[in-house]
Amino acid sequence: MIRSCLAVTLLAACMMPAARAVAHGTDREADIAAIRAVGETWRAHYASGNYAAIPDLYTEDTLVLPRGRPAVVGREAMRRAIGGLAAGRKVDIDLKEREIVVAGDYAWYLGDFRVTYTPTDARTPAKTEYARSLVIFKRGEDGAWRVHRDIDSPAPAPTGGVVSAAAAPSGTTPAKAPPVWDPGSRTEVTACDRLASSRYDRTRLAEPVARKDIDVPAAIAQCEADLSKYPGDPRIHFHLGRLYGYAGDSARTLQHRQAAAAAGNHNAMFLLGYLGWIGATSDAARCDAASQMRLAADRGNYSAQIAYSTYFVEGRLAPCGDTPARSQFTGYVRSARPAVDGFFETLLAEHLLTELQ
Repeated sequence: MIRSCLAVTLLAACMMPAARAVAHGTDREADIAAIRAVGETWRAHYASGNYAAIPDLYTEDTLVLPRGRPAVVGREAMRRAIGGLAAGRKVDIDLKEREIVVAGDYAWYLGDFRVTYTPTDARTPAKTEYARSLVIFKRGEDGAWRVHRDIDSPAPAPTGGVVSAAAAPSGTTPAKAPPVWDPGSRTEVTACDRLASSRYDRTRLAEPVARKDIDVPAAIAQCEADLSKYPGDPRIHFHLGRLYGYAGDSARTLQHRQAAAAAGNHNAMFLLGYLGWIGATSDAARCDAASQMRLAADRGNYSAQIAYSTYFVEGRLAPCGDTPARSQFTGYVRSARPAVDGFFETLLAEHLLTELQ
């Protein structure tokens, strides 16, 4: 069975900012983006259970050296072993990148990680391991980057915890991040969606509804009914947070926003982070809020990507001491750019790109 190093190294290349990068004869940013795309493809295959496609992300003569396990030599050997990748357990991975270096047709990633295995049998306790990983990527004759060498080794448990894989390295990010939410997990459009969708939710299932057009009591009643049909639904919790806010019920607003964020809704993560930021009375509180916004940005929330980058450009993240490299903010804004709309949003995005470059 192939161990967690596959997940760790590829997710790292996909999701983490480059702490150091060098390129010779190629476009550095394009190469790093391509390497991260390998990780994103791996993540999509893993999330959908399409394990059979994962070996294609590796070179034919790949070599995987997982800690405490036999070496896996070659893509075909991996293909034979891949079926047991996550059998009978849930795998959560937290990591911290040390560096990514691109040199010609090769690149390497170095980082630390924590992996927690949670069996589907509730009687069996979860198990957490700590390790370090080194993965070498190779550019093929077709120009595609693939994993060429994948090595990990045991590491002692850090005293300060390890940052979530969904977030970049941060001293203030909680050790345990919410699960990654797949907005496509529910495709049925509910009456609640039709009554309460927000224009700022780029994952919405229905046309956005302006505040003035919402019958708040009726929408709350409908959304509560739909939540009974879809218990714990992150999107419906987010709608209810918005609606109870309009109704002036701050306790229920916070309850539903926190429930949405805990279930992985990045819109709620950003909103809680933003509200925490503007209401903060100390640097520590602002840095905690910034970490929440950063997590939402890493999950793809365009509002977080723009707001967090704005605070960086303005120098307001300086007290936190845990901000990513400038290139990561450039990546945030480029990722957000297709989602922005309206004259002023577009103007801000273009201004940020200019300042960051």
